[in-house]
Amino acid sequence: MPIEMNQLFDQVYKIPQVPEVVRNLIIQLNDPDFDIDTVTKNVSKDQVISMKVLRLVNSAHFGLSRKIGSIEDAVVMLGMKQLKILVIASGIVSSVPEIEGFDIKTFWSDSFRTATYAKWIADEINADSETVFTAGLISNLGKVLIHMGAQEIAKEIESQVQSGKQRSQVEEEQLGFTNSEVCAELCRRWKFPEELVQTVAQCSEPLTFIDTKTEASVVHIARYLSECRRDNLSLEDMMETFPVDVLGKLSLEKDQLAEKLPALLETNSGLDSLAA
Repeated sequence: MPIEMNQLFDQVYKIPQVPEVVRNLIIQLNDPDFDIDTVTKNVSKDQVISMKVLRLVNSAHFGLSRKIGSIEDAVVMLGMKQLKILVIASGIVSSVPEIEGFDIKTFWSDSFRTATYAKWIADEINADSETVFTAGLISNLGKVLIHMGAQEIAKEIESQVQSGKQRSQVEEEQLGFTNSEVCAELCRRWKFPEELVQTVAQCSEPLTFIDTKTEASVVHIARYLSECRRDNLSLEDMMETFPVDVLGKLSLEKDQLAEKLPALLETNSGLDSLAA
């Protein structure tokens, strides 16, 4: 029987909390006047996030010529945009607990891939890549909340999705709302910008909204490609069931994207160690 979304949040003993430095960065995603020095100082004060970010920066993925020992050095070597991505990813991952019966490592691997694909597509069409990356990263957090607050229903949803049913439809039947709506509500409680909230809210079924956000369409396509990659689908199979109607909202042709798809699918977030 469907439940009220507030009931779900009430049943979750401990709602994940985002570190303040991450919340501030997300609030300032599109602020051209943010203070770089203040950001680096605040990140440096959070020892857990600083340690994770520096471990990422010094990984083989970035291939830097020397070891980076401070957040200030990381900004110089990678730039503030890349640092913000690493800080946000580190902080979001740290805020979500492990859940019995839930494969959190695979969950984050899918999320990192979705965020990275979304940023790639956003850069191609000159969309807001930082908002899109963040939305892609957190867009499935509703699944986590559902597993935390309604585990038996979550198991039934996963079983039906595995049998081939559409996730959003099953969630509506079982819960009365979708995991994207849960994620959007979580973002509101985290006091994230409304643009990000709406992107997350729309990304499962962007065409059902009168005013479809470009960013939501980007995340929708990135999620589709990430799922295909996880399931080891061939390029031909990916294109056969590709959400062409959503792609049309981005002024991209199917053949145009198909040519770029191998390069897109080769992009690597370099973030997987965060979930190790």
